[in-house]
Amino acid sequence: MSRRRRPWPALVAFALVCGVATAGLTVARAHAQTPARPSAPTWAKDIAPIFQERCEICHRQEGMAPMPLATYAEVRPWVRSVKRRVETRDMPPWYVDKTVGIQRFANDQSLSDREIDLISRWVDAGAPLGDPRDLPKPKVWPADDVWQFAGYFGRPPDLIVRSPEYTMPAVAQDRWWEGRGTPSVPEDRWVAGTETRPVRRSRKVVHHATTHLFQKETAEVRAFQRSVRVGQADPAVLYPSPKIDDPATLLDPPPEGSVISEWAVGKNGELYVEHDAGQFLRAGSQIGWDIHLSAAGEETPVVIETAFWFYPKGQLPKYRALINAVGYAQAKELDIPPGQVSRLEAYTTLPAPAILLNFQPHMHLRGKAFSMEAIYPDGRTEVLNSVPQYRFNWHINYVYAKDAAPVLPKGTILKTTAWHDNTAANKSNPDPTQWVTFGQRSVDEMAHANGVVVYITQEDYERITTERRKAAATTQQQ
Repeated sequence: MSRRRRPWPALVAFALVCGVATAGLTVARAHAQTPARPSAPTWAKDIAPIFQERCEICHRQEGMAPMPLATYAEVRPWVRSVKRRVETRDMPPWYVDKTVGIQRFANDQSLSDREIDLISRWVDAGAPLGDPRDLPKPKVWPADDVWQFAGYFGRPPDLIVRSPEYTMPAVAQDRWWEGRGTPSVPEDRWVAGTETRPVRRSRKVVHHATTHLFQKETAEVRAFQRSVRVGQADPAVLYPSPKIDDPATLLDPPPEGSVISEWAVGKNGELYVEHDAGQFLRAGSQIGWDIHLSAAGEETPVVIETAFWFYPKGQLPKYRALINAVGYAQAKELDIPPGQVSRLEAYTTLPAPAILLNFQPHMHLRGKAFSMEAIYPDGRTEVLNSVPQYRFNWHINYVYAKDAAPVLPKGTILKTTAWHDNTAANKSNPDPTQWVTFGQRSVDEMAHANGVVVYITQEDYERITTERRKAAATTQQQ
């Protein structure tokens, strides 16, 4: 069967007509379907809210940062630097690897990919101000003498302990000063949270300050604290109130005391109440401070204050929290050759089921990277968190969200890995020709993770892990 064909002239004419019509229709559709090019972000509408939320905590008048960035006039001279620092995730300071490990934190100040893109496009567009009517209301920040955790607890601290005053010379090597004080605590109390801070000008010279508790303990509690170091302990000894009617049964405090709070650039203190845990403060106990100081070119007075919020009288938290330096013992073996990047692994066995409340790497000037893994009793290995670009100037305390804090079984090994860069490529390195060993000074090194650990019973471990599995299954079904 033959098929009728159009004559060539008619076919060409038909094609031209269809082509023109189709082209016209395509152009019309293109105009109709192509979205309008988004307008450039402006400071007033898009960028100022980000700076208020993420930057002003440090970059404001009287803030700790070197320049305020609260207004358009303050930010405009720095926009190129701002773009570079946010694109490399140097600012805001949040250095935990976003591609591995736990990613939900209670204190996450990092920028989202969308926020970084907005800031970059704003700078590339010439950093326009936009309509001033779009500006958010100025944020009112508390003064430096306002306790940050007071808002969380809804009241001022129940107790404030102030260190003796010390004077840091204008020019000196690092110093590690220790002082003690005895607070007026007429009765035993459980501590729900603590906050430590350098007072006024002290911030210029204080790198970090650790608050220690010197108090008598029962033999059972002392044995537990010792056994944590060797991997054998029964957490049940921590559950009852350690209040003892017969003081003769209490043992004297160890010379080093026990850590109860810490301040560092990037950390204010500890909140134990989130996990129904607490520290115990016995009447008549002493509070002490270990303060790492660096000279600032002028003689500077140094005073540290530590605040305590108590549980209500008669209310007993379920768990007793301990602050541990994970990997500290093996870090004393540090021996870093000149001109090399070295690696140190340390292993800590959990003597009982435990909840980790935070992740806080601690190294000095040659610190390069730090990670913490969990090696489970069945042989599985999981990276909990990693900081691939460590910054000595920031000792960020990465506080896990309550339902994301790792709950680990008895016998879990916490493996910490620290990398130190003792080469000329490390801009912070004071001398790449020197061997470096463990020590307190910034020119010496450390390699551990400061962490709050809450030891729990096997029954509570099974209950919490079961609840989390059910919650995860429900989320997947939604």
